[in-house]
Amino acid sequence: MSTASFTNIDTYFSIYFGLPVFVFGFVGNIINICILFSTRSNSSSFLLLISSIFNLITLCFGLFARVLTLGFGVDPSPTNVIWCKSRLFLSYVGTLMALTTICFASIDRFLLTCRNVQWRKRSQLSTAKLAISIAILVVIGHNISYLIFYTIIEVKTTTGNISTKCSVMNSGFVLYGSYFLRPVLLGVLPGTILIISGFLTYRNITSIAAVQLRGTFQRSLTKMILLQIIIIIIPITPSAIFNIYQNITSSVVKASYRLALETLVSDMTNIFLYVSYACNFYVYIISSSCYRQDFLRFICCSNENHLNNRVGTVTKERIEMNTGSTVKQLPRSINQMQN
Repeated sequence: MSTASFTNIDTYFSIYFGLPVFVFGFVGNIINICILFSTRSNSSSFLLLISSIFNLITLCFGLFARVLTLGFGVDPSPTNVIWCKSRLFLSYVGTLMALTTICFASIDRFLLTCRNVQWRKRSQLSTAKLAISIAILVVIGHNISYLIFYTIIEVKTTTGNISTKCSVMNSGFVLYGSYFLRPVLLGVLPGTILIISGFLTYRNITSIAAVQLRGTFQRSLTKMILLQIIIIIIPITPSAIFNIYQNITSSVVKASYRLALETLVSDMTNIFLYVSYACNFYVYIISSSCYRQDFLRFICCSNENHLNNRVGTVTKERIEMNTGSTVKQLPRSINQMQN
């Protein structure tokens, strides 16, 4: 297989896989925001709402920009310095915050299922808001380097012509991104937190003796947690492995064929990584019957408003999650267990 074939595969994969992931992810996260907005007073619902917002940022500035570049050859970064600096900044802010909020939500579920009252009291909306506020400041401060070090530079092509590209000017920052940011902060660390918190939540649920928790709620929440972990871990794993491989072989002299193959694998794993930011809505629909009921009510209210020619969003009273909603069941069920 020639290097030109690798380029064609890269293009087709970006268009026929990356573009559908973006479209379905964008629509799914918009629906998530609409359904969860009315119940944002609940800590779990608030965290999932914030996660969906940052998922949209990640998909728009990360995946969609990559699809335009690889699939359609549209890339303004070599000529527009603002886009050169801001695209990666916004992409990494969205990515890190989306993973952070999902980790917070998983920890929140663990706290809500604890038998110890003091642990359960730590699951509060004020705590969630404080954690998100601190995380946003930390993540923005962490990624401000992209606004500083990335710029447009001139490079000489193999034919001797001069072209421009968006590139980083600090070698230390390149090493930091290669050895810590991508493999650890975007791979190992969030994956470890989700696995541990998911396991502890599952253990707490199975130890609860209340019959009500052993019914629909237990099955729905367990499936949601397990599917969330799987959906996040599966795309993260190949990307983290390939980043580690690149770091190990960075000093190896490689032929042009091997470089082309590694470029293809890198682009494919990077696009596949965005699946974890696009599938949360579909995970909730598949795993939770309560969320499906909320979604159907949202659709019915939207259709009714369309038929009546109403303008604006559906009122809070018409789309508010019922008493069987997943995000509300846990605190109520725990209180029943206490009584």
